[in-house]
Amino acid sequence: MHAFLLCAGFGTRMRPLTTDTPKSLVEVAGRPLLDYLLDELTAGSALTDIHVAVNHRDAPDFRPWAAAHRADLAAAGIELHLHDDGVESPDDQLGSVGDLKFLLDEVGVPPDGALVSGGDSLYRFPLAPILNAYEGTTNDVLALHEPDPARRAHSSVLRLDGATVTEVLDDPTGASSPCICPSWLLLSAEGLRAVPAYLNDGGPPDTLGGFLDRLARTHPVRAHRLPRTANLRLHCNTPDDLKRARRLLRNEPRHVLGPDTVRDCLADHAS
Repeated sequence: MHAFLLCAGFGTRMRPLTTDTPKSLVEVAGRPLLDYLLDELTAGSALTDIHVAVNHRDAPDFRPWAAAHRADLAAAGIELHLHDDGVESPDDQLGSVGDLKFLLDEVGVPPDGALVSGGDSLYRFPLAPILNAYEGTTNDVLALHEPDPARRAHSSVLRLDGATVTEVLDDPTGASSPCICPSWLLLSAEGLRAVPAYLNDGGPPDTLGGFLDRLARTHPVRAHRLPRTANLRLHCNTPDDLKRARRLLRNEPRHVLGPDTVRDCLADHAS
């Protein structure tokens, strides 16, 4: 399995913290934010390659970060690749879907599907059970309960029929659903091949939610519903988000759900 990590944004909402540090490398509890995602990915048994899209301005900061991780990842049978998208300013950025297409152009479409993830979220449950159960033929998203409308406003919101995604709202104003969909997706090869067509048809390149909404109209997209537990995902998009994440990890365990709970959620789908 390949993982495509989209870390090419300029972190403008998190300035001044991102003036000299890429958003994905800002530290939480003494470690770069992206390291927590690496921990979760390397606990999965099927991962062979991690591809990280970065912008040209931040590429020099990512190179030593990648060099520090390559030996340990190689020992686990995983290769880490950095891909500079050539963008030097926020005005020219490709957007998350644009950078996903950039990676697909660089690497090709993996026949067994891929994980696609942003680099600015910290998950407080193990992701490995979901990765290990993935067979590469479905399009899967996470459905997390977020009762706070203010935080929900910064995420894509799901409308569901059972475990099936019927709509993805990037502007959740007035949406009745409390289920958010973070930028952590498992996409089949067929789902990945829909990316260029989405962009060619004028689909907004900025958010994965817009792409997912289009995908759900033509392909089955299923949601893994996690329990209604607070703060399962810490989205670090602003300085206040970062302060909150640092406070929570200082005072609470990193994981608030165990692997058996996550596996039980998957079993609920299968049944």
